[in-house]
Amino acid sequence: MLGFLFVAVLRLFFTDTIDRLEFSWYDEALQLREEKGFYRPLDDRIKFVELGMTDEIARRFAEDGEYATAAGVIDTISKLGASVIALDIVYAYGRKEDQELLAAKVREINERGGTRIVVPAIIEEDLEEGGSHLLESIPLVEGEKFLRGIVNVSIDSDHIWRRYRDVHTVDGETIPSLAFAAYSASLPKAFSPKPVPDQPGVMSWKESGDDGIQTFSVNGSEYFLNLQHSYYRKETGRKFKLHQLEALAETGNVSLFHDSIVFFGYGAEFDGKPTPHGPQQPGMVLHGTALNDLFNDTRIHRFPFWAELLIFFGTAFVAAIGFRNVKKKVILTAGVLLGLIVIGLGGWMLIWFACIFPPTIGAAIVWGLSVFGEVGRRWAHEQRERTQRDAMLGFYFSPAVLKQVTQDLDMIRPQGNEVAILLSDLRGFTTLCETQKVERVFELLNRLFGVETEEALKEDGSLARFAGDQFLAYWGAPESCSDAASRALRAALNIQKTLISRREAADEDDLDSWLKIGVGLHFGRGLVGHVGSRDYRDYNIVGDSVNTTARVEGQTKNYGAPVLATGEFIDALDEPVDALMVDHVRVKGRHKAVKLFAVPIPEREPSAHQVEAYRAAFSLYESGAFTAAADSFEALKDSAHPTVSVSASLLQERCNLFATTPPDDWDGVFVLIGK
Repeated sequence: MLGFLFVAVLRLFFTDTIDRLEFSWYDEALQLREEKGFYRPLDDRIKFVELGMTDEIARRFAEDGEYATAAGVIDTISKLGASVIALDIVYAYGRKEDQELLAAKVREINERGGTRIVVPAIIEEDLEEGGSHLLESIPLVEGEKFLRGIVNVSIDSDHIWRRYRDVHTVDGETIPSLAFAAYSASLPKAFSPKPVPDQPGVMSWKESGDDGIQTFSVNGSEYFLNLQHSYYRKETGRKFKLHQLEALAETGNVSLFHDSIVFFGYGAEFDGKPTPHGPQQPGMVLHGTALNDLFNDTRIHRFPFWAELLIFFGTAFVAAIGFRNVKKKVILTAGVLLGLIVIGLGGWMLIWFACIFPPTIGAAIVWGLSVFGEVGRRWAHEQRERTQRDAMLGFYFSPAVLKQVTQDLDMIRPQGNEVAILLSDLRGFTTLCETQKVERVFELLNRLFGVETEEALKEDGSLARFAGDQFLAYWGAPESCSDAASRALRAALNIQKTLISRREAADEDDLDSWLKIGVGLHFGRGLVGHVGSRDYRDYNIVGDSVNTTARVEGQTKNYGAPVLATGEFIDALDEPVDALMVDHVRVKGRHKAVKLFAVPIPEREPSAHQVEAYRAAFSLYESGAFTAAADSFEALKDSAHPTVSVSASLLQERCNLFATTPPDDWDGVFVLIGK
């Protein structure tokens, strides 16, 4: 089930990563389908007229103008018998008289009957003010609003799949896509789609069939275009250049265009779009594909997220049951390969013939991880039987401690000792996970844990666990240690010094710039021993001291202190340390008050004057002279030393609050509500 959980988290939090794999796989599937001829050609009613920038077209643009040339083209297409002409060129600029000329031709063709014109509009994003606006064709012509369609088609970043919407909503107005508008124009006017009242983004229409008149509707939900074949596949009667169109007009041959829906747009050199079947194909082929999907109900829809989770879970369940009962490695290997083949071919078949986009790569990853999980389970079982004791203990103790433990196993029986505990937490870890690739997140954690582990083991510390971005080490168990607190402090300071030097030497995009942690230190009674179940056991430390250390570490950011220690820890040191007591609090979950001491990094200590000033202000605060204390802390807020300035700001706000609302029975101890 670990494979299921891994892929579920990957699918939920790293959607782009898993989608990139899925789309790449299905790009290959569509290419293979096209090469092997398993595709269904576009509907015969769909035609394309391509306007390429030839010498002849350039001459017409120069002499007659772009708008007049376009008016002539659509007039020719109309006379050849097309039922609908959908323009895929946005005519939004130029002189008013040019726009009026094109508008007059569109109006003439519509009034003449037999052919209806659809003009394009495009949704443009406003990068400066945010939001979007509609850029319409022929905007300078007042009066009648022509039938229009939106030409926006989205593309996923690293692949060539295309998403499409049949309906768009802009400024509260429901507008069809170019493909759906062309389909609408092909219907009798009485049956034409119309926006549904009180349902923004929904259009409905009627059709007459064997079962009488039925009502259909579409909405603005996205789907994938079923891009089945290349635009450049040699299919007669599908696409025409302008000279071919005019040759047909001269002969009077209207059979190819009779009752056709014609998309008129630029060729690939001006409006090239990548698809699975070519890096540059005219953009109008996307709208033609969307229209074909509408005709034949071949839109490709993705499984909803809950259905993908069911597939992942089912794959993991089948793998777990099947692999656990297979004893021979040959059969296991064959089952793995067979499963991957079934998943891969099944995914292709679903998209080829059922127009469903299944999570094939995710399911294959779950299947593969289940295999690794089973292999790992068997290997771990064998290793546990052979070297369980040494392998287990080696994870927790430094070499010096491990040597003594292996000589006296009674040392690792459950016991309670006075221990010094070090706990650290990575700053900004949530942001890091949201903004960085998964590989970079783990690389950073490994760098951090590498530094922390090395420094803790140098001081003969014992490691408890790596929990997410937290690191926990302790001294004084399983072997008693008279200088446990001093060792823990040296490890904490060396960790911070190493991380500071790496941050300061980091390039702008280097992972080392994220190496910023808070360290909490505490000394008290800790319970150490094996915890877990029969299948998995862990040698760990628990108790109030661990919880207190976690609470103290959580306060490091509130006091701007890279290392924050309790009074019990300071008292346990072999030699006095020049630490600044920043506060006296009662942490959540603990009745006994705790003094918090900020231990400065060597060569980064606050000045003696600042320390004395802070202590004097804190003395006023403890005595209940909150107004005077607030003024004293105010003077320290601009200190160049972060611990002094941050702590002073925190205490000043508290004093201002207490000055107006004095606490009952003030004893100099502040109760922390949060962790």
